[in-house]
Amino acid sequence: MRISISTFALALAYTGREVLAAKSAHIRGVSDADQALYQPDESGNWACLNHPDIVLPLSRINDDYCDCPDGSDEPGTSACPNGKFYCANKGHVPGVLPSSRVNDGVCDYDICCDGSEEWAGIVKCENKCREFAAEYAKKQAEIRKTQVSGWNARAKLVAKAAGIRQALQKELGQLETQIALSEGRIVRAREALKLAELQSSSRVGTRGSPLLGRVKARIEEYQKATMALSQRVTILETRLALAQDILQKLNDEYNPNYNDEGVKAAVKAYQDFKESDPEDGDYHQHIEISAADDDELFSEEEIDVDPDVVEYESYIPLQWRLWIHDQKTKLREFLVEHGLLAERKPSGETASVSNAKKERDAAEKQTNELKTKRDSVSRDLAAEFGVDDVFRALAGECIDIDSGEFTYELCFNDRVSQKGKSGGPTKLGNFDKIEGNKMYFTQGVKCWNGPHRSAVVEMQCGEKNKVLSVSEPAMCEYFFKIVTPALCTKPDSDTKLKDEL
Repeated sequence: MRISISTFALALAYTGREVLAAKSAHIRGVSDADQALYQPDESGNWACLNHPDIVLPLSRINDDYCDCPDGSDEPGTSACPNGKFYCANKGHVPGVLPSSRVNDGVCDYDICCDGSEEWAGIVKCENKCREFAAEYAKKQAEIRKTQVSGWNARAKLVAKAAGIRQALQKELGQLETQIALSEGRIVRAREALKLAELQSSSRVGTRGSPLLGRVKARIEEYQKATMALSQRVTILETRLALAQDILQKLNDEYNPNYNDEGVKAAVKAYQDFKESDPEDGDYHQHIEISAADDDELFSEEEIDVDPDVVEYESYIPLQWRLWIHDQKTKLREFLVEHGLLAERKPSGETASVSNAKKERDAAEKQTNELKTKRDSVSRDLAAEFGVDDVFRALAGECIDIDSGEFTYELCFNDRVSQKGKSGGPTKLGNFDKIEGNKMYFTQGVKCWNGPHRSAVVEMQCGEKNKVLSVSEPAMCEYFFKIVTPALCTKPDSDTKLKDEL
């Protein structure tokens, strides 16, 4: 059979239009962006998206029969249990519905406001996207308002937290300075105690020589001078530390362009510092022991001395006497420890020894207290308080909610508790850590025949701190939902919001 050229050309044109139509057909349940995934090959066939080894004619897409294991061949029907139906929702936000809910006779406005999932007509679903979009825009405006106000509130919290941290760092530096001064006081107090004990252990009877009496009087003068010098050193060290703080403040706050308040404050502090210089008192009186007195003490004047009543230590330099005293003490301790010598029974202390011990104990107590406080400040500075240290500013702040039967209270960085209408509170947990948008509280009061109570607090952005709800999903495990400006992020631009709508 012979076919004319015109007839063949007409058939070819018709076939081309069919292929073109097939390639341009819109697949129901697929977004515009994914339509290209459903274009057939030159033979008019198409392969399952996740199983390219399964090839189907294009006509078997949306034929209400599931051919692809991934459900990709039935995006517009309920044939595949794992399929997804795309709702365009023009004028609003697009949605994706499980294919099993397509043509089930129920209008799923929460996902498909345009009613496109009920295309078979079992039930008529009107397009409500306009009113949904208006409601959505209203909610988004409220959310944005909360984000803006919450972000501003968070900025204040961050600034407050930075101020707290700066104050703690300054306090830590001051404590380190005070500890150094206090440790110096301990060293001086211990040396003074050694000297007092040495003097006490080296005493002679009333038959002591005139030379020994004069030496003893001179020792007392040196002791007074040493004490005055020690007090003066303490005063000077304290004032040096204060001067360093003043100079540091001047260095930190000085503006070379003009004489600002920082400079004025520093200058005023320096003037007060100069005016507060304490009187030297009897410091020089004790220190200035005249050479004439020494000459008189050690002159070649003949003194009638009984060598039997003068102890040898009275003529040994102080440095050697301290060393000999230490060696004698160590030897006695060794002999007592090994049972070769009976332990010396305590005898009455002289007033100088007693006072020296009090000074040493007071210095050690002060140093220990300062170190304890320093360690506490160091732990506080090292603690985790969330991004930008923001939760540091909320430390000690408490919020609560009345659920009817119980009142639940949450204190940031501290604890959560539960209180009934009668009776005291029950601790649900102590603050443990912050991870992301959750705060964890552990080691609460132990449940009867159960675990220790604990709580997880889920946080989201809010203008103010507020508890939204409390539940107990498992025995003695509590779940809080709260809002707080600490979780607010910088708001998106108006352009992005308009694009979404």
